Amino acid sequence: MQNNSFLKYMLFVMFVVIFSSCDKDFNEIGSSIIGDDHYGLIKDDTHTLVAYNQNLGSVQSNNLPINSLGYYNNPFFGKTKASVVTQVELIGANPTFGTNPTVTKVELSLPYYSTLTNTDATTGDHTYELDSIYGSSKIKLSVYESKYYLRDLDAATGFEDVQKYYSGDGPNFDANKNPDRLNDDADSPSQNDAFFFSNEELKTYKTVDGTQTVDTRTAPGMRLNLRKSFFQDKIFNGSTAGKLINNNVFKEYFRGLYFKTEANSDSPEQGSLAMLDFKKGKITITYNVSITATDGTITTEEKTLILNLAGNTVNVFENDYSNEYVTNITSGINTAQGDSKLFLKGGAGSMAVISLFGETDIRGFDTDGNPTSGPNGVSDELDDLRNPSNGQKLLVNEANLIFSIDSSAISGASEPNRIYLYDLNNKRPIIDYYTDISLNSIPKFNKAIHGGIIEKATTGNKRGYQYKIRLTNHIRNLINKDSTNIRLGLVVTEAIATVTSAKLKTPTLTGIPVDRTPLSSVINPLGTVLFGNNIPVGDPNYAKRLKLEIYYTKPN
Repeated sequence: MQNNSFLKYMLFVMFVVIFSSCDKDFNEIGSSIIGDDHYGLIKDDTHTLVAYNQNLGSVQSNNLPINSLGYYNNPFFGKTKASVVTQVELIGANPTFGTNPTVTKVELSLPYYSTLTNTDATTGDHTYELDSIYGSSKIKLSVYESKYYLRDLDAATGFEDVQKYYSGDGPNFDANKNPDRLNDDADSPSQNDAFFFSNEELKTYKTVDGTQTVDTRTAPGMRLNLRKSFFQDKIFNGSTAGKLINNNVFKEYFRGLYFKTEANSDSPEQGSLAMLDFKKGKITITYNVSITATDGTITTEEKTLILNLAGNTVNVFENDYSNEYVTNITSGINTAQGDSKLFLKGGAGSMAVISLFGETDIRGFDTDGNPTSGPNGVSDELDDLRNPSNGQKLLVNEANLIFSIDSSAISGASEPNRIYLYDLNNKRPIIDYYTDISLNSIPKFNKAIHGGIIEKATTGNKRGYQYKIRLTNHIRNLINKDSTNIRLGLVVTEAIATVTSAKLKTPTLTGIPVDRTPLSSVINPLGTVLFGNNIPVGDPNYAKRLKLEIYYTKPN
């Protein structure tokens, strides 16, 4: 029985792989090589679309898988300061230190996302390329002790629900911090007032036979010297009061660190922003203790204590958005006819709402396929696809949403690698997401058949010109299985595998009510401007309007 079940499972997996491979080959032949001919397939891009913008406001931003840190000025959207509050945890409960522990050094380390590109055969030095760093100018970075306790559970619900914190909670953390900066090394401004994300390999040295040699090599990351006197008092004096007995007590006592970013005084209009995994960060406290030998001789021994940047985190955003962007996502929204441009902005930004096949509903069809008068709750365009005049339903071979990028609006800005289309009504991916099992060596480019990955010019400025999302199975289900024609949401994404949602602090009331947004959009600091559907004939950008392309064959 088990062998029979396993065989059935393997046959199913083989079918899905073959189906996906065939679908991929068809798309490449149909769309990339032979233009609009498609070997006799009929192309239809005349169906009604309505796409409009939706402002999100403050979004839930606690315990994100990746955090943004830095100051970035997007040429179109405006300025964003991204700061992070994180708890700190002991590696082991109730540590013992020895006699007269004296702190000699405190170093905070946090790795960047990087790729090794070269190793010098002579020196052994490594060259790295940083990933997920936007901008290259210096910023001001301050690390403070946070005095704001990040709860696990929400007191307002009787501690039954997980506590939520939001991207707009920055003022609460500003009002509850120790004002004395911990990264206060005046001799090294690159650690504070002139901080930058360096791609340099990190090295430590040792002396061997009078010659200084490299001791350790580490991939690029943040390295900050923190104030020794603070940790001398907080950790070693605190240990005598029982504050380090376990992490629950410790996190109430030492409530965490606040990484606050601002513009550098020498480059107030520029800056840089990085995507970081704070849970990989740590604080290494080096200290000496006294050792008394049996003969009364006193020596010192060097020890270390490591604190992890673990526990709860909150990403806060301070946005100074451009007037043009604010106008378009607040007063410029046309929910009835759609907008001419769509503004997708990650973080506490904006999204697009898309309706397929229009809202006109003045007639329907009975069970025999005969037209009836009066609305039936289904748009007339979709009704016509479900009930063709010859009585034979269309065979949909492929369906894509084509989003053209307004390159003039975002010229000079970093572009999102991907956008994500999802079922807005039910807050989940559409079926084409689930049926695409294609993989990539870089996981954020998995599900390439479903798409949404930026397509860039191969010559000239090599900037992006469009995104294409395949929704073939979604359209097939609407036509052949009478599936509900749900509204679709569109956002930028940083991680295609992340499909959970984050709550909005204030649900939106414009158009369809929205109370959540994909978490993958919250962790992406970038934005893009796309052409919408509402572009009149004769407009220079009419050909770039949002399109639903359906390729089908008619049964004989």
